[in-house]
Amino acid sequence: MKLPDSLNLHVEGRLSEADAKRQARSAQVILERFRTQPGVILGDEVGMGKTFVALAVAASFVVRDPSRPVVIMVPRGVVRKWERDSGTFRSECLREDEERARFRVKVAETGIEFLKLLDDPEEREPATVIVLAHGALQGRLADNWAKLALLQAAIKGRHGADQLRERLARYASKVLRMGPRVTEDLVLRLLKSPTADWKRHIVKQGLLSESDDDPVPQLFVETVERLDLSDVYTRVLEVIPARGSKYLNDRLRAARNALNNASDGVLPPIWRQVLRKMSLALPLLVLDEAHRARHGGTQLAQLLAQHREGLDAASGQLAHRFERMLFLTATPFQLGHAELCNVLSRFEAVAWDESRAAAMGREAFVATIRDLRAKLDAMQLSTERLERAWKRLLIPDLDEAISTYGETWWTEGERAENTECSSVANERVRGVMLAYREARAAIRFAEQRLREWVLRSSRSLCLPPPFDRVPRRERVEGAAVVSELQTGATVLTGGLRVTASNALPFLLAARLGTLGCAHRVFGDGIASSYEALTETRREADTVAPEDAEAEGQVSGSWHLARLRESVQAIGTRGRALHPKVSATIDLAMALWRRGEKVLIFCHYRQTGRALHRYLSEAMIEEIEARAAKQLGCPRGEVTAAMRRFIDRLDRDRATDVIELIDAMLACYPELQEPPRRASIHDIVLRFLRTPTFLVRFADLAVDKIPAGWIDSMFDSPDASGQSLREVLRKFLDFLAVRCGTEERDAYLDALSKIQTGAHAGAEVEASFGEDEAQVGERSRLVANVRRVYGDTRDQTRDRIMLTFNTPFYPEILIASSVMAEGVDLHLNCRHVIHHDLDWNPSSLEQRTGRIDRLGSKAERSGRSIKVYLPYVEGCQDEKLFRVVMDRERWFGVVMGADESMSRVLSASAWEVERMAEQPLIPTPMVDALKLRLGADE
Repeated sequence: MKLPDSLNLHVEGRLSEADAKRQARSAQVILERFRTQPGVILGDEVGMGKTFVALAVAASFVVRDPSRPVVIMVPRGVVRKWERDSGTFRSECLREDEERARFRVKVAETGIEFLKLLDDPEEREPATVIVLAHGALQGRLADNWAKLALLQAAIKGRHGADQLRERLARYASKVLRMGPRVTEDLVLRLLKSPTADWKRHIVKQGLLSESDDDPVPQLFVETVERLDLSDVYTRVLEVIPARGSKYLNDRLRAARNALNNASDGVLPPIWRQVLRKMSLALPLLVLDEAHRARHGGTQLAQLLAQHREGLDAASGQLAHRFERMLFLTATPFQLGHAELCNVLSRFEAVAWDESRAAAMGREAFVATIRDLRAKLDAMQLSTERLERAWKRLLIPDLDEAISTYGETWWTEGERAENTECSSVANERVRGVMLAYREARAAIRFAEQRLREWVLRSSRSLCLPPPFDRVPRRERVEGAAVVSELQTGATVLTGGLRVTASNALPFLLAARLGTLGCAHRVFGDGIASSYEALTETRREADTVAPEDAEAEGQVSGSWHLARLRESVQAIGTRGRALHPKVSATIDLAMALWRRGEKVLIFCHYRQTGRALHRYLSEAMIEEIEARAAKQLGCPRGEVTAAMRRFIDRLDRDRATDVIELIDAMLACYPELQEPPRRASIHDIVLRFLRTPTFLVRFADLAVDKIPAGWIDSMFDSPDASGQSLREVLRKFLDFLAVRCGTEERDAYLDALSKIQTGAHAGAEVEASFGEDEAQVGERSRLVANVRRVYGDTRDQTRDRIMLTFNTPFYPEILIASSVMAEGVDLHLNCRHVIHHDLDWNPSSLEQRTGRIDRLGSKAERSGRSIKVYLPYVEGCQDEKLFRVVMDRERWFGVVMGADESMSRVLSASAWEVERMAEQPLIPTPMVDALKLRLGADE
């Protein structure tokens, strides 16, 4: 099998030609490995374009045989992103009309939607690529037409079937809660007709349109008719009464519960049987975030559970349905080596008996994975020995080793391969040399076996040409974030200082830790914000050790009360007294002043809410101060004065803006259709009319807006050296060239609906729903600072994600871990602040990966991605920072983030402090020990 003839992944402006060639090469290597083996893991680093590699592989199957769809299973939160990316791939990367016509993408978020797509007739142009949400096949059957078809099948062949149909028709609308428009007459006609004719009756009733799918997939009906439905008959149909009585509602409720109840209803197990027993033979399963299948108890792993002799019910819904599998994960080596083998073992669930099955065969596959597991066991043991040997080193040992053998002193063990390094006097140094030699040999040996199954590309440390001398990332740590944007300021070292004005809460939290009152709860909370501390202290109220002495408990209660009082007192004096919150806000505001977008990650919901409020307040202060100075009016009159200025802009120069936009649009026929053109006019004008833009980039001190005023505003550069004119031109180029029709319309629709909230007060009251701001908070917020966390509605989250990825609003995004995977935020942002660190370095990498992606603003501007890691000096936060930096390097050598991090999380305060003081493993050693699994390595 080969890639489609017309495939060209190099879309100008989306990624470099070199990256396009790498992606195509990876896709071809995957197809070549499919000849002999059942599956491959694509484990490219975050932001390397796994999506388009997977789509290229999928297109190869589709072009060869469009009669059987490829299934791409992805997390529910990124279904729409995959749909948009697939549309872009289809329109921009497949250059022949015939191949493009065969690549038809549709989405299924429920199991019944999936069956309907599999059932589509040729005249409906069935999907050849189905994007299926994680969990869709474990969810319950909620479709009422399918439930009615199940009840029809249970009646079939029963004695008195006609009477049963009439009883069911009389009460089906209540049992199934189908609504008043589903009449008794309609239900009776359906029950007397084959399901293939149902659509005609339902359309006639006005409940469906001709363009809709058939209400019940034929695949569902065929499978149901092969099942034993006696329980449905006895527990549901026989319960439905023949006539009304005073017990009617009780009987109907009993029938409904017997059908739907999650624990003992008849429907859930039948639905699972339908999914397991349906006849399905498909060519390829692409599984995104495949690391979630590492444990047998997870939903994804259960989908691929093996058939067992005599235990067919134990098989997964997707087991033995696909000829090949492609797994995607950016963190294959943060799994334990055993867990990585567990993920690889899921490939055993392919359809081995099909004519196109992998050449190696099932028994050979099982033996190969067993051998690989043994090699990885040996590698794991050797790297763990190296880590233990390194941890025994002291600072003087390093000085002695470097002075004696040079900067790469550990390689002395390789040069003395046939000896025990007996000439090395220092036993600890000699131990590292020997352990390094053994680890490197074991890694290279395991690498040969692993290369067949895992394909992993790593990003360059520099930006692509012509900026290939510019570091891809720059990391700013601790107190250095304070001096980052202060021209000529001395770069500070160490962490953010706790000063006399804010020391009391930190001292009290430390004291509570010594009393056994959840030191880590207090340590993490107070290092994030005082708001987070006031929430975590409630947890601490319940975690005092059971064997604590009464005096200690009393002392802890006293300190806890003083802590509450100190935090409340500080809360009345403003945000500036918390060192990290103050640093994050000052940094974000400094970047905002210079026209840069900022992404902020924080763990605690209370911290996110506080940052949202404080940043809004700081922005309002800035707007009022700048506007008052330029407009020459008191701050209390700024809102009215700004409205008058904006009215003048609309009256005198709005036409100039439209002409400027039209001049840019002239290059793009795709954007000149009247609705799109009008939408772009409105989006740009709405953005330009906001005080948050005007006070930064426009001269407001003019009595009459002069002719060149618009040009000067459009030519003001941001901190990346890009003017609004340039940024807008690149955005239009992105819409026209890089986006397919669906993705283009999704961006424009989101921008048309996003709130631009010009100022505080009533104007932005409608900007924020209850998922983003509490009632009473909204009037204190501005709309170009937004927050996304776990309870944010999917629609809101998707809209904010799209608009943050444009030059327009929002400009500062505060996010929790829900935005740390599967999200693109890179097109107009190159600054990320990790306000709260994470014990797992791979989590930090995932977060940073949201803005470090192919085609990012950093790559286009030639300016590095800036990664800010503020931490508070002298407390748990500093220890966490040092441990995470240490773990980050060891992750490149020792497989098994979960095991190593569990040791860290269970460590005592003394152990954490000891880990924080250990010397870091040198980067050259890490580079020499990394597994190299690229397509060309």
